[in-house]
Amino acid sequence: MVKREALQELQKRIANRLQQVEVHAGLTASWLGVRLGQQKVLLPLQQSGEIHAVNAYQRLPYTKPWFIGVTALRSHIYGVIELSAFLMQTSENTATPESPGTKQRLIAVNDAFGVNAVLRVDELEGLRAQEFFVRSEPAPANAPDYYGSIFYDAHNVSWHEINLQALLCTPQFLEIADKPEQQNALNYDPAPDTTYPS
Repeated sequence: MVKREALQELQKRIANRLQQVEVHAGLTASWLGVRLGQQKVLLPLQQSGEIHAVNAYQRLPYTKPWFIGVTALRSHIYGVIELSAFLMQTSENTATPESPGTKQRLIAVNDAFGVNAVLRVDELEGLRAQEFFVRSEPAPANAPDYYGSIFYDAHNVSWHEINLQALLCTPQFLEIADKPEQQNALNYDPAPDTTYPS
């Protein structure tokens, strides 16, 4: 109960901050900034959903290492993805995921996508507007389709934009199974006295 109230208060503060950015500063926040290890990442606000505390989850057999398992949120079942681990699988420049910590959060993708998935991140960095950055550059030519531009703040810290809509359409993201048929075949040991119907 205490965690739920604290999380609701956090979401209220984020909403209030968003209004302050738009009304008082004349800016419009475009992203939710998060930390994955030492890497800073930008998730588009329009593609993101609710923020949740990290709940207990049920691991599933024969799934990829970055698919942590499933968890119950608001009476619905969601798949939990370790975002840093998935990005590390597809990019050489992403930090190794951290061990579970109190600052970690689950970020749901927008309900409009019709996908019950939440992304586990190491820490929230707050809202970010275009004006927060001093320069940007396109993603490397060989980067996956869901990699957007790379932005740099006044301290020359890089922030990588991740297009969640493109991420959800990525074949690797949709294939959570870790080839169980191959593992079953390797482990199959028929009894020597097996008989078959004639």
